[in-house]
Amino acid sequence: MDIGIKIYPEDLEYAKRIAKYCDFFEVTAIPKSNFRALKAIKRPFTVHTIHSHWGFNPADPAKKDTINRVGVETAKKAADILGAETIVVHPGYLEDKTCSIKHTISFIKRIDSRFVVENMPALGPGGKRIGGSLSEMRSILRDTRKSMCLDFPHAAEYAHHHGLDYIQFIKRLMALKPRYFHISDTRIQNRKDLHLHMKEGNLRLWYFEKLIPKGGRLLIETAHEFRKQHRDIALLRENG
Repeated sequence: MDIGIKIYPEDLEYAKRIAKYCDFFEVTAIPKSNFRALKAIKRPFTVHTIHSHWGFNPADPAKKDTINRVGVETAKKAADILGAETIVVHPGYLEDKTCSIKHTISFIKRIDSRFVVENMPALGPGGKRIGGSLSEMRSILRDTRKSMCLDFPHAAEYAHHHGLDYIQFIKRLMALKPRYFHISDTRIQNRKDLHLHMKEGNLRLWYFEKLIPKGGRLLIETAHEFRKQHRDIALLRENG
């Protein structure tokens, strides 16, 4: 199992510092960033599109040729520069009555096969998330012919919100054959992804690791606190 660290383009110096402890980096493709500078890290990369924080929303047809297009084209540019074979995209949210899973599918099916679709928690800023349930993810993956990024705390939050056992729910999501994974800890009773360091929350992290196929990639989404992230990596290597 390869273990990676999430960064933004401005995190070059931090990435250089922690690079010897991890196997790859996932960079968020923020428009107008200098992605070539990141090649100095000398590690493999994956890429993440911008998301709702920047207004990106594949479910909104009014954004198809504005921020959604910018987000996708920037992610493709970053992937081309960094040699990334995986680009993560969020399926969007119900911002208003014009948004729908139908528009999500229409938008995502037209982007290339490097894009993988991340499952979502139940709620977030702006409204209900698309791609939280098993049925929605199954429909999106089937109709877009894309693979899945399984975010463990997103799945745990969705399950808890709907009164489901999150371990059993994640086992069902594994049937969709995700090819890439995100992990952090959280306090499940808070009903949102807190991006806590390992063992700072109450998720059964050891079980998640058991599900990852041999040779899989696991991305740590925790704060850039060097000692804590170093410990995150060590704990995952110890149990993996």
